Amino acid sequence: MKKVSQSAKSYSNNGTKLSQKKISVYFTKGISNSSTMNSTIEINAVNCETPRKRKISKDTDSTRVKIAKCDTISDACSIQSIHQTPRKQRLAIGNKDNVIDIFNSSSKNNDTDMAINETISEDIFITEYDWKENIDTNEYISTTYKSNKKQIMEKKTLLQEIQPDNHLIKENKTDHMKQSVFSDKKHEGIHSEIESFFTDDFKDCFEEEWCSNTSQINFNSLQRCKIIDVQREYNSILLTVNQEDCETSDTTVRCSDFWKDAKVQKDDIVVIQARKENNQWIIDNSNGFLIVQPDALISGTTVSGALFCKRKAVLSEKFRKMESLPPFMGDSTPLVIGSLVHELLQTAIRKNISEVSDITKLMNSILQTTDTCSLLYASNISLETCRQQILPYVPKIREFIQHYLKDKTQQGINNIKNNFKGRIAQIRDIEENIWLPKLGLKGKIDISAEVKVNCKQKIMPLEIKTGKPSFSLEHRAQVILYIMMMTLTGQDTDTGLLLYLRENNIQEINSTHPEKRDLILLRNSLASYFVPKSSEKLTNLTSKSDLQMLDLPEPINHHNACSKCTYNTLCCMYLSKDSSIQLSETNPLVELGKKILDKYKPSHIDYVLHWISLLQMEESSQSSNNVMRYLWTLSPEKREAKKTCICNLKVIGKVTDCDTKYRHTFVRSNLDTQFSNINIPYMEFSDNEYVLVSTNTRINLSAGFIAQRKENSITLILERDVTKYNINEFFHIDKYSSSSLFSGNLANVGGLMSDSEICEKLRDIVIDKKPACFEKGLPYPIIKASARILQNLNKIQQRAVLMAISAKEYLLIKGMPGTGKTQTIVALVEVLHKLGHSVLITSHTNSAVDNILLKLLHKNIDFLRLGSSTHPSLRHKSEAYATANCNTPSSLEAVYSSKNIIGVTCYGAHHALLGRRMFDVCIVDESTQVLQPTVLRPLYSAKKFILVGDPDQLPPIIKNKLARKLGADESLFARLDSENNTIKLTKQYRMNKNIMYLANKLTYNDMLEAGDTSIENATFVTPSKEVNVLTKEEEWIQKVLSSDISDSVIVLNTGCTNKLKENYNLSEKGYLDSDEVNSNIWEAVIVSKLVKTFLKVNANLENIGVIAPFRAHVNLLKKVVAEDIEINTVDQYQGRDKDIIIYSCAKSITNFSDIREDLEVLGDHRRLTVAITRAKHKLIVIADKRTISQYSAFKKLFYFIENKNIIDLDNSYNGFCWKNLLSIL
Repeated sequence: MKKVSQSAKSYSNNGTKLSQKKISVYFTKGISNSSTMNSTIEINAVNCETPRKRKISKDTDSTRVKIAKCDTISDACSIQSIHQTPRKQRLAIGNKDNVIDIFNSSSKNNDTDMAINETISEDIFITEYDWKENIDTNEYISTTYKSNKKQIMEKKTLLQEIQPDNHLIKENKTDHMKQSVFSDKKHEGIHSEIESFFTDDFKDCFEEEWCSNTSQINFNSLQRCKIIDVQREYNSILLTVNQEDCETSDTTVRCSDFWKDAKVQKDDIVVIQARKENNQWIIDNSNGFLIVQPDALISGTTVSGALFCKRKAVLSEKFRKMESLPPFMGDSTPLVIGSLVHELLQTAIRKNISEVSDITKLMNSILQTTDTCSLLYASNISLETCRQQILPYVPKIREFIQHYLKDKTQQGINNIKNNFKGRIAQIRDIEENIWLPKLGLKGKIDISAEVKVNCKQKIMPLEIKTGKPSFSLEHRAQVILYIMMMTLTGQDTDTGLLLYLRENNIQEINSTHPEKRDLILLRNSLASYFVPKSSEKLTNLTSKSDLQMLDLPEPINHHNACSKCTYNTLCCMYLSKDSSIQLSETNPLVELGKKILDKYKPSHIDYVLHWISLLQMEESSQSSNNVMRYLWTLSPEKREAKKTCICNLKVIGKVTDCDTKYRHTFVRSNLDTQFSNINIPYMEFSDNEYVLVSTNTRINLSAGFIAQRKENSITLILERDVTKYNINEFFHIDKYSSSSLFSGNLANVGGLMSDSEICEKLRDIVIDKKPACFEKGLPYPIIKASARILQNLNKIQQRAVLMAISAKEYLLIKGMPGTGKTQTIVALVEVLHKLGHSVLITSHTNSAVDNILLKLLHKNIDFLRLGSSTHPSLRHKSEAYATANCNTPSSLEAVYSSKNIIGVTCYGAHHALLGRRMFDVCIVDESTQVLQPTVLRPLYSAKKFILVGDPDQLPPIIKNKLARKLGADESLFARLDSENNTIKLTKQYRMNKNIMYLANKLTYNDMLEAGDTSIENATFVTPSKEVNVLTKEEEWIQKVLSSDISDSVIVLNTGCTNKLKENYNLSEKGYLDSDEVNSNIWEAVIVSKLVKTFLKVNANLENIGVIAPFRAHVNLLKKVVAEDIEINTVDQYQGRDKDIIIYSCAKSITNFSDIREDLEVLGDHRRLTVAITRAKHKLIVIADKRTISQYSAFKKLFYFIENKNIIDLDNSYNGFCWKNLLSIL
């Protein structure tokens, strides 16, 4: 036998040596009883992250330790307990080579001044028999490293891995057994290493992200892995996996039984828990889990709902906003009442209210909150109806609280057969939000409670239902999922409670491995449908027919359920296109599908399916940049580096309760001081933005909005008080990336297939392109009412307004650059308002909506602005301001109904007001920038619509190249644009004649004309007193700043700047960016020189704009150009203008074969049109003319620019010198 022990010196924080007591642990061989053991050690083993105690043996005083191990164990385990004064304890645990772990550094005690006392050693002999009989070696244990009371890392170790190595045991060597390995001279170095363990150097060992350094992955606990290889066999699949950030070898896992059909492939991320058998990791029906696509967090409600119909679960998740469309709005009373009863019970428990009178008062208070009023208005439920339906639950709530929380037995509950017999000792949390990537699940637990049952206390989730008691499989599944989720957050949970409040029927729900297994299998099945296909998988698709299938589970066979399902039309549409599913003749969907689809033309079905496919493709491109998975895959510091997080925050001051929400103020903190006046790096964050709050141990602890940003503090309004259980942790604020835009767009498209009058009209117009129809003449009262308003418009604008009024269903107004689109819209709204018509004003952006409303404000026309992002001058017209005193749904409806003009963006059009109201006219500004599905939402709420825009300018933004190629960037305006449907505004009031000439030749076919001669001949003029300044500049600069109208358009040809790198070394200055193709330092210095020269001649900086095609070049320009000037992309300049526009093209290459014109920003004719038409008096284009001429739009542009206005920037020509320019840097 070999003795393993070690000594270590210990000091208090003030440097005083403390007394020690050392206990050494031995393993002996061949002894069948524990008589030689004279002490007891309790091991805190962890199984599935649930703490348990197991005794090695009995007898004498016990010392509780948490066993730990180092990366490799080559000898038996040693445990030292170092007892210190004052009553603090430091435990050092190790083997013969290393001290492995330290717990609980002593607190500082200035009164302690003791010399080191004699070290007393006690030997403990642990036999192999005791080890094997008393310890389950299939369990694993926690190793926690701590320093300065801050946990640095924790890892799990299988107990069997620290069993004694029998090869090291030397029999019949009792003298040697009594000798510490550190007494040998060869171990003196080790002793000194142990002493250094207590220095600050130890902390640095764990500053980086930690992972196990073992040779293979330990799958006794859930482990996140990447699949390296998949081998499919007859009755199993063999997965080869590794952990990318850890130094582990590839490990194989065999998945059999139900797991063998898992949809996995190479490079997938999975989470695995398995059992080791015959040196192989196994997942089968009895052991382990495989979680596929774990970054797709699926709600417990969705998983449990899929037990009845997986197909409906997938459709309802993808098209979840469809039920908010007017044609689909049914009776939601049961859902609303259930939600309010939940809130009433939870609030009564939180506020310790248990009498009927008090609960009734609380109910009335809840019914008057802003959130409840909005909910009742949206559902069209009166306050009295709601109150009458909630009242029967009040005595039931009292009964529940009295019986289970107050321990006052209620006979009614006692008499219910099989009712739960325990009591609730404490409410730990209400609406606890759990995001768990380990299981790929998320959910909100109604109540988390500490429960006493059979004299034992444990934590349980409590799920509340307000319907009839059924204890259905779906309801039980929800509880089991919450049990699994709570267990993995470190809570000792193995059962849950399911409460039917209507009758106070409550039962304890147990969870078995087969039930957990089946729910994870179901969750995996759903994940395969929810996760968008990667862009790479879609590149092989070439035709529209390839895009028509949405991957869906097979349908069920249930006539009643299918006939009433909201999604039966979509379900049957896909069935009609899916040849792989053959329904039996008795399946109700055969007859139902024929009945449903006979109402629609094949073109209608094809349009909807095509757009659903395009949206899926676009989602696949954007999901690759999904920042949500950063929450669990990156550290807070790395997330902050990506500008998606503000990390390491503490809450200061009191958390205040404000109408069911909680106001928190956070400040930046660091490891050295409790609070620091450190500036907060806001980066991409803005006021009113929806954000998530997390800690190092919990993801999305709560969510809310940014209320206020200050230099070194940030205030949030959150759903929960995050300090309640996390007061000592750092908080991190993360950006939220929502998928609601995609679900909203899918709903808008799918909603077209409703059998309703408005949807039939939209199908005729949107899909079949029904021509616009007009009244033959306008009544005299309308003309008379319009006359005064129209007198300030030109003839073409007047005609546009009158045509919009006479249109029966729709009209398109094509507003070319500078033609007064906004002025025309405002006049149209003014006329409609005077005629008593209701108007919905919407647009792609908040700024466009606000620009129209600001002009209406100046005309004293009343309106209501929906949405949170509004112009400061419009706040008194905002929804929040107008409804501040509304405490009933009827008062809310009175406010909404009193406003005949409503402003909201297309994305905000899912507001409840638009679900309840039909407007006479909907006007969509910037309609050519809006996706077809997006623009549909406001059109559902209007009798007719007016689309305003310019299809020759920016299209909708589509990232997926293939989707763009197949028509995803076609706006509804572009789809309907024709001579019959469109009126063109052609008289422009922006560009002088030379810039207008270019716009006409490039895009508008000579349709643009100047509004008057002053506009036509306007030019940049240098102030007379500054003319001498200009004459001192180089010749090329003088040409650029020339006031001659013939010099209004200038091209600065840089030549191939890519070759200049050979002659000028800029890498030392840090300006040769990694993205050299999309940014250009040489063009940036030219821009800087021009701006400085404009300043010399007293040009107003507000009148100068710099445009670049790429974000990378914009960032470089902002770095190089020191002056406070507006620099932005083409997209950001849409709808804007400046006296002087400098357009820096950035790209300069030698291999032109790399250019893909149809897929590049520079190849977009419409973007070039936008760029040049932003200029009023001077347009300066900076480009490598040879490179940029490879794009047909630029080639055409250069063709119409006179040679005298194209200046070649060569050294020593026209006074140009690169060296002088580069001195700017």
